[in-house]
Amino acid sequence: MSSWNHSIDFCSWVWVLCHGSNKRVMILNLKTKNLVGSIPPSIENLTYLTGLNLKNDIFYGEIPQEMGCLRSLQHLNLSYSSFARKIPTEIIGSIPNQLCSLLSLTNLWPNNGNHLSGIIPGWIGNFSSLNSLYLGINKLHGSIPNELGHLTRLEEFAAEANNLSGLVPSSVYNISSIKVLAVTQNQLKRELPPNVTKILPNLAVFHYAANNFTGNIPVSLSNASSLQLFDLGTNGLTGTLPNLGSLQSLLWLNFEGNSLGSGKKSDLNSLWDYSWVKRK
Repeated sequence: MSSWNHSIDFCSWVWVLCHGSNKRVMILNLKTKNLVGSIPPSIENLTYLTGLNLKNDIFYGEIPQEMGCLRSLQHLNLSYSSFARKIPTEIIGSIPNQLCSLLSLTNLWPNNGNHLSGIIPGWIGNFSSLNSLYLGINKLHGSIPNELGHLTRLEEFAAEANNLSGLVPSSVYNISSIKVLAVTQNQLKRELPPNVTKILPNLAVFHYAANNFTGNIPVSLSNASSLQLFDLGTNGLTGTLPNLGSLQSLLWLNFEGNSLGSGKKSDLNSLWDYSWVKRK
C-alpha cells in the first residue's frame, strides 16, 4: 500500500473500487484473501476511503492509530481477522487532537470473532450515523454503556458470547429503529421491559438466551408483528407463556431452560397456529 503510485493501475484490481478518473480509492474489499501481516500506517493516505473489509484475514499486532485519519470511512469490518488486542481509542472515540474522527461510520464490525478484551467504551455513543454494531464472540466484560442509547439510527446490535454483566440499559430500549438485539451467552440480568415490543416496533431478532434474565415474558410480545427469531432460552424466566398466535412472521422460538407455565399441555395452546409446530 505504501508503494502505490500513479504508475500502478490499482483501480483495475477486482477488490479495489475507485472514484471516477481521479483514481481515489473508495472501497477495499480484502476479505478472505489470505493476507498475513499488519495493517500499514500508510493506510491514512486513503483519505477518500468509505469502505474497508478485512474479514477472515490474518493480522497481528494492534490496529494502527492512523486509521483514525480516515475521515470518510463508513463501513469497517475487521471481524475474524485475528487481532488480539484491545480496541484502540485512536480508532473510534476519545480522539486525541492530533487524530481525525471516524464519526461518519454507519457499519462497524471492529473484531467480531476475535479476542478483544476490555469494556465497551461510552464513546461508542458518539457515532450518530451508526446502523450496525457487531462485537460478538470476544472477551469483553463490564456493562453495556448507557451511551449506546444515543445511537438513534442503530438497527443492529450484537454482543453475544462475551462476559458482559449487569443490566441492559433502558436507553437501549428507547432506540425505536432497532431490528436486531443479540446478547446471548453473557451474564446480563433483570426483568424484561413489559412494553418491549411497543417501544421497539421494528424488532425482528431478539436473542437473549443464556443469561440471567428473570420475571415474566412480556405480554406485549403478542403484538410484535415483525418478530422472526425469538430466543430466551436458559434464563430464570417464570410465569405463563403469552399468546403468540398472532405473530405470523415468527420463524424461530426458544424458551427452553426456564420455569415457564404450569406443567399442563394447555400452556402451549398459543403455538398451534404455527405450521412448524408439531403436535404429539
